[in-house]
Amino acid sequence: MSPARRKSRRKNRHKIGAMLERDLHSGVLGALLRANRDAIVVIDSDKRVVEFSASAESTLAWERDEAIGRPCAEILRCQDVDGGLLCDGGCPLDPILRERAERSTLPTLITSKTGDVNFLESDYTATAAPGGGGVHCVGVLRNAEEGEWIGSFGAETKRLLSLGTISAGIAHEIRNPLTGIRTTIQYVLKHLDSNDGNRESLTASIKELDRIEAVISDFLAYARPPAPRRRLCHVHRILVESLALARESLESAGIELVTDLEEELPKLNVDANMIREVFLNVIMNARDAMRRKGGTLRVSSWLSPRSNRSEPNSVRFAFSDTGPGIPEGRSADIFEPFISASAKGLGLGLSISQRICRAHGGLISASNNADGGARFTVILPLPPASRPKEQDEKRRATDRAEERVPVGAGKETE
Repeated sequence: MSPARRKSRRKNRHKIGAMLERDLHSGVLGALLRANRDAIVVIDSDKRVVEFSASAESTLAWERDEAIGRPCAEILRCQDVDGGLLCDGGCPLDPILRERAERSTLPTLITSKTGDVNFLESDYTATAAPGGGGVHCVGVLRNAEEGEWIGSFGAETKRLLSLGTISAGIAHEIRNPLTGIRTTIQYVLKHLDSNDGNRESLTASIKELDRIEAVISDFLAYARPPAPRRRLCHVHRILVESLALARESLESAGIELVTDLEEELPKLNVDANMIREVFLNVIMNARDAMRRKGGTLRVSSWLSPRSNRSEPNSVRFAFSDTGPGIPEGRSADIFEPFISASAKGLGLGLSISQRICRAHGGLISASNNADGGARFTVILPLPPASRPKEQDEKRRATDRAEERVPVGAGKETE
């Protein structure tokens, strides 16, 4: 066999080996992307999506074929709590792409294609791109608010869920006779003389029954949350009404109310009563935190993201107080049920508020202010119809262009 022919055979064997290795890696990667329950994205050094897992599709509502090839700024739209786009500064990819770090982890707010807001921990790891062409960032997007219970904890979870169902049934059965007892006491009070010494005790009994009724109502609202009855509402008006309801209570506690509300916010598709409950829960939580010494409650609202007013995706409402703030180590469990700094109630107000926000595709977050006190931020997504027409037209034009242009050809980077 001639040297040229032997060289040609070695070259062919090398090509076949490389193809088999590539196919093996591709098959393994595909299986991992399909099986993993975390949302996985792979982003290249130009900040374009090159891989998108099945869980990423369900979490972010983008199809894999839609996401691949697009700038990650269009698909992930990462923001901080204040609504600032992290693409403008603080992008979780920057430590890897600019500072050559091997790993970068950052809690981020990521808006899905449908407008739902997700609080996700973005955990990126650097790896060499195929063919040595730069760096790929492999990102795992996990729920930053609650971990999944696995293994032996699964049985415990089922047991607790069963107990919750049973407890809700018991609470409902207790509630019915309480109504009869209250009605009987009111009837007796109505027929007592105005100077009867028993009136004070019976009146106090009604107040205690009302307190029990409030506790049971909170518990049932948490155990069996109703589905939102949505319609387009001016949420700004709901906030103003909530503040009006709470104003006397705030003033009696020595709390000054300061507002900075953006005018002409778009309508949101929400259950007005549920959102009012969220606002009142947060306001009353701030009042309780400042009850002893008084203070200031600053309430603000704005269209988000602030840095890109032509493409808003949500409305944010911030409630900042000058109280003692969230105790160290409590920020992770402040929305857990039955945890309360107050001696009254079950500590379900913030848990219920969190459920309501999630049911609307939004979220509620808590943090401490740099100068003291706590800050709660409520984020509610805009319905697609409320987004600017030029934004929709821009996206449609992009989709049409990308149908004609091959991935990676002639596109601008983020």
